[in-house]
Amino acid sequence: MPMTLRTRPATLDEVKRLLENREIESYIGHEATAKLLTTLLSIDIMMCRAMYDPRPNDIAIVVRMKKRLEKPEDVKNITINDVEFILVEYSEYK
Repeated sequence: MPMTLRTRPATLDEVKRLLENREIESYIGHEATAKLLTTLLSIDIMMCRAMYDPRPNDIAIVVRMKKRLEKPEDVKNITINDVEFILVEYSEYK
């Protein structure tokens, strides 16, 4: 189904507010990243390697690491300054 995507940067606080009292579907494929997000967001983020199939009115939060981790244990040294959040809003194509 053709859809329109709107993207914009989001802050950690904005992401926390957006996720409050919502059912969350995680598509984080690396356990270390899921644990990092659990810590940063103060909510349980599970690892899941499922494919995401967007639907109109979905909101997705893309998490981008600003630097590559050489090994999983390097996640312990990541700070909020090393993470970027991008808000993606899906709507029907018009």
